[in-house]
Amino acid sequence: MGREDIDRSEYFEQANERQLNPNSVVCDSSSLISLTDTGLLGALMMLRKEIKGEFIITEGVIDESINTPIKKPEYAFSAIRIKRALKSGAFRIGKYEKGTYDEILRITNNMFYTDRPFHLVNHGEAEMLAAAIDNGVGFVLMDERTTRMLIESPLELKRHIENEFRVRININDALFRRFREMTSGISVIRSSEILALAKSKGYFRKFGDIENDAYKAALYALKFNGCSISFEEIEELSRVV
Repeated sequence: MGREDIDRSEYFEQANERQLNPNSVVCDSSSLISLTDTGLLGALMMLRKEIKGEFIITEGVIDESINTPIKKPEYAFSAIRIKRALKSGAFRIGKYEKGTYDEILRITNNMFYTDRPFHLVNHGEAEMLAAAIDNGVGFVLMDERTTRMLIESPLELKRHIENEFRVRININDALFRRFREMTSGISVIRSSEILALAKSKGYFRKFGDIENDAYKAALYALKFNGCSISFEEIEELSRVV
């Protein structure tokens, strides 16, 4: 579509100026796209003042959520909105060591195996985890199910894969322990939790007496735009907030 890719140099200069706060959040492209496609990116932007850290994205996320989709008419508008947020200073670009990135890819894609290794994590998720680990950041925003379960409940993920593919999955214990060690300080949040927090801060008050209806409808919109959340979880989030 004739648009230039993001120039990262100015953002890397900013990244070197100060250390990241542990309360920062490294964002995956899956969540940014879910929030943007549903018109809810403003909920994330609203919370910039509420968290004590910053929202971080990697070069891979820029490519997945901006540079690649902006060249396709059907995805360009969402990409433009994320690009505008980046250029306004809403995100910082997170740096990481290639060794950390390579180790995450090696571990996660060899930890589970049958007669051959079971591929679980792609480069975008590996970048995001590497940025969180190398910068001592405690939170990652991710809607993608597999990597989230690998961090939160790897044995449940193993059972899910076995049931879905009707295979017996073996675990490399050394790699399993190493991945648990690397990600022990990381908590995963989804775009649905971001929305729940924004709701508690008044994001939906503009809807007046249908505030709760709008909030619940927004949760469903996220589900149908890629957020891995069950109908039961939507009902629970609706009640709790």
